[in-house]
Amino acid sequence: MKKSIFTKSIHILIVTLLLLAVFFQREKSQVLMVLTCILWLTVVLGSFLAKHIIKLVGYLAGSIKHLFKTLAEQFPIQEELPEELSVQRAIRSESAAVTSLNDAEQQAMLQHIALRITDKIKSAYQNAVWEWKEAPDLSRILSGKTFRILVENMEKYTHADITFDRFGRIHVEPMTIGNFAQAGTPAQDEEPEPAAEPHVVDVGVWYELIGQKVLDTVITELNANGHSKLCIKENGDIVINRQKKEMIQATLDAFPGKIYWEELISILTENELKGKIAGDHLQVSWI
Repeated sequence: MKKSIFTKSIHILIVTLLLLAVFFQREKSQVLMVLTCILWLTVVLGSFLAKHIIKLVGYLAGSIKHLFKTLAEQFPIQEELPEELSVQRAIRSESAAVTSLNDAEQQAMLQHIALRITDKIKSAYQNAVWEWKEAPDLSRILSGKTFRILVENMEKYTHADITFDRFGRIHVEPMTIGNFAQAGTPAQDEEPEPAAEPHVVDVGVWYELIGQKVLDTVITELNANGHSKLCIKENGDIVINRQKKEMIQATLDAFPGKIYWEELISILTENELKGKIAGDHLQVSWI
């Protein structure tokens, strides 16, 4: 078949050359004959090369397809799941892992979690103690559920909500639940003990648990009334000057001693507030 096509093209070329020689003058016919031969060679070579190029492309396509198939079998692609489904799958995985632990292992994990809670709370309240409000459920804790504890020696707070986020960070939300009787006056024959300076291990934790919430509330109210700064005394009282008189706005529990104020100023700066030590008080401004 290929030979017949090639032979036909030769016959057509010969006939064309003869016709050119008959119908055109010698010089002109020679030029046309040369051009005809060049055109014929181009068509023949193009046809030959096209067939081989098609075969080469087909071979390469098959090789690439085989390569991708091999890679897909060795490295299967995992479909991305929506965040909610990913979290649910993580929770099921953690629950299955917890179920596989024996009682001693679960107890050890709960003790580790309890130590982390203690470290976090004592960073702001040195004498704080706590206990589980309900029997702890390890699978719920590891899945990020909020659980409540009972606390003591944390000023006015009686409870706290604890949460571990997906990165293992612990979040503590102190709260007051229940009514408190007014403190009675000390007996005449007893002298009140002087208040000891609060011991703060981690000023950042104190700010997270106590300071930030109180300051945000007070500053929001003061800013709405045109104020741009406030002062915090060593005992934690937040005051402003109104008609040349000090007005107490709130009190910060377990306010860090002066030795921690420089560190506290750095934390305030990170939260877009300006702090400055002015004698026996810390000045905070926000404009």
